[in-house]
Amino acid sequence: MIYKIKESQELRLNLLYITIQGLYWMIVCCTISLGSAYLSNRGYSTVGIGALFAIAYLIASVLQQVISVETDKSNRFNVVDVLAVLGAVLAFDLIFAVGTNGKSFATGLTFLVAAMIATIMQPFLNALNFHIEKYDIKMNYGVARASGSFFFFIMSLIAGNLMKAVSEKSAPFLGLIVTILFVANIYGIFKELKSTGKELKVDYDPFDSSSDSIDYLDFDSIKRFVEKYKMFFVFLIGLMGFYFGHVLINNFLFQITVNVGGDEADTGGLLAMQAIVELPAMIFFTWLKDRFGSKLLLSFSAVFYFVKILATTVATSVGMLYFSMIFQALAFAVFIPASVHFVDEIMSKKDAVKGQAFVTVAMTLSNLLSSLLGGILIRIVGVTVSLWFGTIVTLCGVVVSIYGLAKIKQK
Repeated sequence: MIYKIKESQELRLNLLYITIQGLYWMIVCCTISLGSAYLSNRGYSTVGIGALFAIAYLIASVLQQVISVETDKSNRFNVVDVLAVLGAVLAFDLIFAVGTNGKSFATGLTFLVAAMIATIMQPFLNALNFHIEKYDIKMNYGVARASGSFFFFIMSLIAGNLMKAVSEKSAPFLGLIVTILFVANIYGIFKELKSTGKELKVDYDPFDSSSDSIDYLDFDSIKRFVEKYKMFFVFLIGLMGFYFGHVLINNFLFQITVNVGGDEADTGGLLAMQAIVELPAMIFFTWLKDRFGSKLLLSFSAVFYFVKILATTVATSVGMLYFSMIFQALAFAVFIPASVHFVDEIMSKKDAVKGQAFVTVAMTLSNLLSSLLGGILIRIVGVTVSLWFGTIVTLCGVVVSIYGLAKIKQK
């Protein structure tokens, strides 16, 4: 096996990318998923936690677009450089986070920056797979992404238990360690690609009218696009609804766990459960898509987003919460890959780029609304009533999205 790794650059690059995916999802666990537990232990209210999440998502969505455009048209740096810089900045931020104490401005700022950078990283991490393939290297993205869920599972258990037994600082400290390893592996990919001796040409042309990029300030262009794909936008409205409940659970899982008698260790265990049950759907998604089609899979996932939040809402013990997390396997794990394939199936190649951008916008808006409203509602009316509100919003989203999907015709 060691001999094969030494002899095969393709194998080395795949192993490096699999490791990077795993380390990235460990970073997400420490900086985002355990964020509510970390900030709660520092004395932040749910309103403050929701606001920090919302600001992080908002800034990240803007910077993603800016960095992406600059990267596409640059011949001085590429996605490898972007990930290395983001990783280095995140490492410095987490060093400061470990040194903070209590409910201070520095605590909130370092958390916000960490959550923002972790969010920005994701599309570039996915783009790295395609960047490596430009060097005539065959990549296995499915295995790499599945490893991300497995690594997340491991980190959830470790971080959750250490936060309970040692300190809430365990989250940023562990995040710092895996971020350093992340940057080291990015450097490994840089060296491997450089050793090929192949130079990639930049194909970006800002004056090309056929460019696939979308100008968010061109309202006439957006209006024409909406009129062309009316039912797709009905589906997106529904998506914002059923994704609302998903974000509510994820961002405030610690508060939900405490509400039924749990703690940080239980929160970590619940996050681990979510991650491990995602693996089958991710590994066998191609088979599922070929058998049932992306449209049916999206409807199926929407229904199980509702089942998941309903099961979470009626839970009265940590054990019942564990049961509700099982439905992640039929909701999020199916929805994410199905949404990408679905857009490609109903739109031309040029329109699909815009379509995927609007899916991202809808998810971002849902993130913002759920973070802000969730934090406020939990503070005012408590966890249970907030979950019932999220359940109703999710159900409405399911109905609207399925209606839109039923009216959409394949291209």
